[in-house]
Amino acid sequence: MSVDLEKLKAAYSKVAALVIEDPVYLPVFERIERQIALFEMQDDAIQRAKAIAERYKAVA
Repeated sequence: MSVDLEKLKAAYSKVAALVIEDPVYLPVFERIERQIALFEMQDDAIQRAKAIAERYKAVA
């Protein structure tokens, strides 16, 4: 099953509402929060790598 950032963000807001009603959902909320952070960190790293590769091509 493929999970993408948009699906995670949608789940994040839904689970946030559940946590307000019942804190038993807090571990799920925190897990989704970590997954979103991981996606964003990976995307940042990919963007940095692309920028470096472009600079390298310009010099070569």
